[in-house]
Amino acid sequence: MPTLGGMKTHDESNWRDVQFQPQQWANIPQSAGLWGKAPPDQEAELRNRTAEELALLLHAVLVTALTPRQRQVMELYYLEDRTQVEIATSLGISQATVSQHLTGKSRGLTRVGGAFRKIRKTIHKAAKRRKQPDARYTQLIRTLDQLLDGSITHRRARTLLDTLAKADSQRAARRV
Repeated sequence: MPTLGGMKTHDESNWRDVQFQPQQWANIPQSAGLWGKAPPDQEAELRNRTAEELALLLHAVLVTALTPRQRQVMELYYLEDRTQVEIATSLGISQATVSQHLTGKSRGLTRVGGAFRKIRKTIHKAAKRRKQPDARYTQLIRTLDQLLDGSITHRRARTLLDTLAKADSQRAARRV
């Protein structure tokens, strides 16, 4: 058996064909990456569905609570990721007016108006009016109300969204 410095040469490697039984294939973990795409993560699907529900609810609030011009400014600012100056140029208004549509204006020592304030106020009022704690709309609107609290942390927001997603899965399980 020829060797090269005490090691076998590449030609002499001992490869053999191995046949696995079905139960052996079943024991190979998904993390081995042999199966291509891993099965979808159910928790991730629940979080995505919950995020979509929240987005639809927030869109409904935008449509009902804001003036057409505020809604237009919000869409350009958030959906098209435009700056206030770009929005002002495209709408033919000043940058200060765009800012007022978004955040309101100072009147004395307080801020009044603005799309952000209207959205928060509308959601907060809707959350206070809801009496059925198990209804999905109530859960969504109350979670949105808590998420819009200025002092919320990322960890608390994630906990709220995970709780909301789990409540949806429990609700779905009860229906089955």
